Amino acid sequence: VIESHTHFPPDDYTGPQFDRIRIVEDTDGDGRADRFRSFLDGSHKTMSIRRGPDNWIYVATRMKVTRARDTDGDGKADQQEGIASLQTDGDYPHNGLGGLCFDGKGSLYFGLGENLGKTYTLVGSDDTRMSGGGEGGNIYRCRIDGSHLEQVATGFWNPFGICTDSVGRVFTV
Repeated sequence: VIESHTHFPPDDYTGPQFDRIRIVEDTDGDGRADRFRSFLDGSHKTMSIRRGPDNWIYVATRMKVTRARDTDGDGKADQQEGIASLQTDGDYPHNGLGGLCFDGKGSLYFGLGENLGKTYTLVGSDDTRMSGGGEGGNIYRCRIDGSHLEQVATGFWNPFGICTDSVGRVFTV
């Protein structure tokens, strides 16, 4: 789960200065969570998480999509990779990156909200660049490692929830 501390905190907030991805478990089988551990600390304006192939956990924040995994079995992320980064002056969390989804063909989908109409450049892991601004929110697709970034739809407000069906149609909220 996302433990959010950076999404519009009050001025007098004394909690952590960053967000955390937490593992929540029911260790005694009673149907109630009784163990909470931090898997990944340090993100800012975290908007979405999704488990992906090969034990990667994909994380979308306002300004980037990354993936992390635990390779040594201690329950904490020890490997991280960038998938996509957003270069823009926009900073409102709801209209940044989010809405992670995988299709049945090995692609990752994510959304970019309308970004307050500000110009932007979205950069994939292979340095593919997509620029825009003012067209509304978009849905992008890339390989699970962030390469081959492409825009697949445009004209949304803020596409938070994205899914695909078995024949490849894309749906969003």
